Amino acid sequence: MIKLSVSQAARRLGVSRSSIQDQINSGKLQTHEGYVTADSIRLAYPAYCVNSEQEVHLRKMQKIKADAMYKAGAADIIKQKNEQALMTIIASLKSKLYQEQMGKQHFQLVFLELSERLEVLEKCCHEQDKQPLNDLQSWVERHIH
Repeated sequence: MIKLSVSQAARRLGVSRSSIQDQINSGKLQTHEGYVTADSIRLAYPAYCVNSEQEVHLRKMQKIKADAMYKAGAADIIKQKNEQALMTIIASLKSKLYQEQMGKQHFQLVFLELSERLEVLEKCCHEQDKQPLNDLQSWVERHIH
């Protein structure tokens, strides 16, 4: 179905836009989705003959437009699916990051407790064991932070 805007129809017929609008308002010209159809023009203006070359060109242009609109819609669907997939991946990565952070905090607490226990042990150990114990405490302190 060939559809023309009111301005396009007026230019093709060689009449004013207001004449076309008057024909639409009186019901002599039918519109479809805001456009005047070529079939409606033929009925309202029987003397008007649509140039077949122009008609073919117009059909071709409308097909290109329709195809482009379809592809744009398909691209939007693909984009939405990609966004949903990315959101799922992001949620999964956030969960893994949280788990890793919790694991890190756990090990920091373990090292702090180990450091505290080594201090207690240092107070009650023999003098010959103090140096290796101090070395161990230094190593733990370096790895806490």
